[in-house]
Amino acid sequence: MTLVHASDSTVNGALEVESVQSSSVPVNVVEVEPFHGKSGSVSFYGLTHQSIEEGKLESAPIKEDESSYFWVWGPIAFISSLILPQFFIGTVVEAFFNGFILKDIVTSISSEALFYIGLATFLGVADRVQRPYLQYSSKTWGLITGLKGYLTSAFLTMGLKITVPLLLLYVTWSVVRMAAVVAIAPFVVGCFVQFAFERYLEKRGSSCWPLVPIIFEVYRLYQLTKAATFADKLMYSMKDLPASPEVLERSGTLFGMMVIFQLLGIVCLWSLMTFLLRLFPSRPVAENY
Repeated sequence: MTLVHASDSTVNGALEVESVQSSSVPVNVVEVEPFHGKSGSVSFYGLTHQSIEEGKLESAPIKEDESSYFWVWGPIAFISSLILPQFFIGTVVEAFFNGFILKDIVTSISSEALFYIGLATFLGVADRVQRPYLQYSSKTWGLITGLKGYLTSAFLTMGLKITVPLLLLYVTWSVVRMAAVVAIAPFVVGCFVQFAFERYLEKRGSSCWPLVPIIFEVYRLYQLTKAATFADKLMYSMKDLPASPEVLERSGTLFGMMVIFQLLGIVCLWSLMTFLLRLFPSRPVAENY
């Protein structure tokens, strides 16, 4: 009695068991080890879906002796883009610019630009040292997006991360003016930069694309922390001002911004956790969703 994985299995997924007296086509007999191939496929003498996919591996683009320590440059560039601005940009801005808002604008633009440069360098190194890798296929990665409700959650959280900051900017502009732009703009710009990175890596067929959502979601928490700290500094700068309707309105607006930033942080954490569930599914999921 031989158990065969049939490519045209029944609707309920059950496997047909049939007696095989003799056959010119060799098949694997289910004894101790199960089939390691793709479900619903025939396995011929150890030829599995996994072995076929591994046959698509590309050779490394650089020689082994040249790439032994090449990977070090990726973390160095990325960490430097996060740490160095805190020590140098602030000092330079303090020396050449006056005004609390102006200093924060220049510091924010410079820090964000250096971060994206460092991230681009890191992703370039990661893409280079991760080869050989499985040929990128949107269909292959689409097989793990079938978790019920995942796409709804993804679209909802991305919509919130775009519309809520823009709505907050519109509401607070008349009260705090440029302070709202300094606090909110980096977060919104980061969403569009993430989209650009993802589209580029998808076009290139890079296997390091999962790094982009993870890094950006964590960095958004850092951006929201900076924005909340900036709003707190503005509130502290008004503590010695005499109480007036304008001061109270400005303080209330800044406090409301801090609350919204905390809520956006929760949204970013939710987005990160659901993406990790998508990236590492605990069970096979259907392609149809």
